[in-house]
Amino acid sequence: MTIRIQLSEIEEIDSLMELIKSDYANDYRRIWSLNEKTIALLMHETMGFFGASTFSIMTILDYSIGERSCELLIRYAGGGLSLLGSGSSEDFVKEMTNAIVDLAKEKNWIYEVEKVKIRAAGSQCPNCKAAHKYPKEKVRADGTVECQNCGKPFILQT
Repeated sequence: MTIRIQLSEIEEIDSLMELIKSDYANDYRRIWSLNEKTIALLMHETMGFFGASTFSIMTILDYSIGERSCELLIRYAGGGLSLLGSGSSEDFVKEMTNAIVDLAKEKNWIYEVEKVKIRAAGSQCPNCKAAHKYPKEKVRADGTVECQNCGKPFILQT
């Protein structure tokens, strides 16, 4: 699931960046400010043990000072199963989206939230949702491949 949040009438992004960095980006943070633009790539990773949910969420922020607009893309970036996890990626994305919408309301920003369908760059594993390209030599006689992410076999869709 990928969520796009469009914000407009936004004067500054300090409060938005602080919210995301403090609560929704515990792993990787890269922020670039270029003239009238701020671009950020932020990752949140939830780790656990075998049997419960483990996942990574990627947030991409693109803020234009001159246009007073900001686009956020929040998407599942991978994961699998573990014994001790802390919820599902869908719950995390909903919580994050709701927190950003609450901040937008508080700051009187105009906002629009939509689900976005992003086409996978390869064949998507039905178990972990990771997408990879598989060379012909990796395809078994029965048409299955082993997922490069979770290791489970699945039928390769052509």
